Amino acid sequence: MTLLTEQETLPCLAKLLIQDQLLSLNEALNAIQQARNDNVSLVTYLVKNTILSGINIQHLCATHLGFPLFNPSNYDMSALPKLVLPELVKRYRVIPLKMDQTLMVGMADPTDQTAINAIMFHTSLELCVVIISEDQIDSLIELYCYALPTSKYLELSLGNNENTEHPLQPHQDDEPLINFVDEIIKNALHKEASDIHIEPYKENCRIRFRIDGILYPMTVISNHLANRLITRLKVIAQLDISERRLPQDGHFHLLNPDKQPIDIRLSSCPVLNGEKIVLRILDGQKSSLNIDALGLTQHQKNIFLTHITRPQGLILVSGPTGSGKTMTLYSALEYLNTTEKNISTIENPVEIQLNGINQININPKIGLHFSTALRTLLRQDPDILMIGEIRDAETAEIAIQAAATGHLVFSTIHTNNAIDTLKRLQSMHISPLDLTNSLSLIISQRLVRKLCTACKRIDPNSQDILNSIGIKNRTTLFMPTGCHACLQGYAGRIGIYECLTTPTKPFMTLHEAAIEKVLQGLTSFAEINRVYPR
Repeated sequence: MTLLTEQETLPCLAKLLIQDQLLSLNEALNAIQQARNDNVSLVTYLVKNTILSGINIQHLCATHLGFPLFNPSNYDMSALPKLVLPELVKRYRVIPLKMDQTLMVGMADPTDQTAINAIMFHTSLELCVVIISEDQIDSLIELYCYALPTSKYLELSLGNNENTEHPLQPHQDDEPLINFVDEIIKNALHKEASDIHIEPYKENCRIRFRIDGILYPMTVISNHLANRLITRLKVIAQLDISERRLPQDGHFHLLNPDKQPIDIRLSSCPVLNGEKIVLRILDGQKSSLNIDALGLTQHQKNIFLTHITRPQGLILVSGPTGSGKTMTLYSALEYLNTTEKNISTIENPVEIQLNGINQININPKIGLHFSTALRTLLRQDPDILMIGEIRDAETAEIAIQAAATGHLVFSTIHTNNAIDTLKRLQSMHISPLDLTNSLSLIISQRLVRKLCTACKRIDPNSQDILNSIGIKNRTTLFMPTGCHACLQGYAGRIGIYECLTTPTKPFMTLHEAAIEKVLQGLTSFAEINRVYPR
C-alpha cells in the first residue's frame, strides 16, 4: 500500500484538525494511513491511540460545522429506533437515536459522507446528524445491538428439510433486505414474542411484537422499506406478491442457530395504506410441557390428573384466543404419551410436534375439516383423541359420541368460563343426557403476567385493595416496577383456572384463582383486572 501524499484530498475532519493546529500535516497524513491499515475510522484511531480526546474532536465539529452535540437526556436510550441493521451500525459507527420526520443519528465523525450515504441507502430516509464523542459511541453501539442480536443469521427454508434452498438466493442487491427480515424474526425469537405485527400507515410503517400477551412497539420503518419487506415475506411464504387486494394466508419454516425447526404462520390483510402482515411464531422447541408449570392449584391439579387418566370422557378447555388452552392440552397429551396408547390430534395448525403422537393438519381447501378427520381417526383404533377446536354442532356431536363409546377426547372451545361452555353446547342442540354421559371435565383459563422477581415492590395500597375485594387478612401485595430484566415489571406468564366436574358441585372460579395468585405475590391486582375484569 502506497503512502498518502500531500497532494491527495484530505478528509474534511483532517482539514479541520490541521486548521485548528491540533495536528500537523504530517501527523494527519500518518494518522490517516495508520487508520486505513487498522481498518478503523480516523476518529477511532486518534482516540484509541490517545493522540486526541473524543471530547476535543466532538467540540471541534460542533464549532466549525454547526452540528448539535449529543445529549443523552434528549433520547429514550432504552427504545432506540431499530431502523439500521446492527452490522451496519458497527461498520459505520452510526447510532439511530430518534425517528421524527427524519432519522436522527449520532456519529463521532459527522463529515463521514460514506457512512451517511450508506445509512440513507439502506433505510431510504433523510438523516439528521448529532455529534457523539468517540469515548461514548462504543457503549451506545453495544446498547443498540443488544436489543437486536447479531449472531449468525437464521437459516430460512420452505419445508422441514434442512437442505431446502432459500426461496430467494441472496443476490448482492437483496442481501441487506434478506438480512433485515432475518433480524426481525431473530429479534422476535430472542424476546420470546408470539406474534410480529407489520402495520403500514400514511407516514410510515410500525413493527410491533406481542410478548406475554401485550403488543410492544419495536421500530418504525419507511413505507418504501415496508413494501420490500412485505414482498420478501410473501415470497418466502409462497404467496402471490401481485395480489394486494385480498387476504392471503401462508407459512414457512426456519431453522434457528441451534438447527431447531420453527414454524411461522403468515396472514396478510389489505388495509387503508397497504397490507398488514401478522406473523405467528410457533416455536414448539421452547414450550415446557410440564403440568406443574401450568399454574394449577394443588386441588385443581388433582382434579386434572384424575380426569385425564380415565379411559374415556370428554375434556374441554375454554377461554379466548391466546389464553394458553393449547399448552394445557399438549401438557396433558405429553403426560399420557406412552407406547401403550394410540394418541391422535386434529389441529389447525399443529403448533407443537410431539414424538409418538399422530398429528393431522386440517386443510379446508381440499375438504379436510375437523369433522372429516375425526370420522377417519375413529376408524384408526384410537385411545386418545385431541380436536383442536369445537366450532360447530357436527364436530361437537362426533366428539361426544366418541367419548361415550370408550375414547378419551380432548378439545377447546371459545367461551368465557366453564358455565358458559355448557350453555354453548346446549345451543348446538347437544342433549343434556349426552352431556351427562360424555362430558367429564371443563377447564376455563386465562394467562396473567408474572411480576418480575428482580424488581417487584410492595404495593402501598395493599390494605385498601384487600378491603375492596372483601379480604380482611393483612397480607402484603406487590406491584410492578420495571428493570433491565423484564418488560414493564413483568416477566413470563402463568395460568389461572377453574375446573368444573359437575354443574352442581362448588368450584374455585377464575376470579378466585386470580386473587390467589395475587396473594401469593405472583402477579398484581392491576394485572388480573386487565385480564379478567369483573
